[in-house]
Amino acid sequence: MARPSVNGVTLGIALLSMLLIINGAVAKDTIYNGQSLNTNEYLENGIYRFIMQGDCNLVLYKNGNVPLWNSRTAGRGGACMATLQNNGNLVILSDTGIVWTSNTYRGPNSYRLVVQGDGNVVIYGAALWATNTAQGRKKLL
Repeated sequence: MARPSVNGVTLGIALLSMLLIINGAVAKDTIYNGQSLNTNEYLENGIYRFIMQGDCNLVLYKNGNVPLWNSRTAGRGGACMATLQNNGNLVILSDTGIVWTSNTYRGPNSYRLVVQGDGNVVIYGAALWATNTAQGRKKLL
């Protein structure tokens, strides 16, 4: 059986890395304080996607096209990013400044924002903020 060459493996890794960079997606369900979602980056858990759109609106979608929550910041600036600050506050920054805030600042600590499997997006340190979009469980027949 032939073994792949080092050059072939290296090329494969390089191509995979390029695809991830081109895609622009974070493709995980959590960010930590000090981290951001830049334009077109998102967090995802199952059928739920929390995306910083190019129009500066931060939106939680179900099944790719059903909006459950949004920051109502469409058109409020360019080069927008959602940042979880070191004080627990989630902010949307644009080229014009802060355009939205979760108002959850609690002081320096370790925080994380999680897209949960039930469709709720929550900032933890203690639960500080949520979209309140948890979807009920379906009854099993």
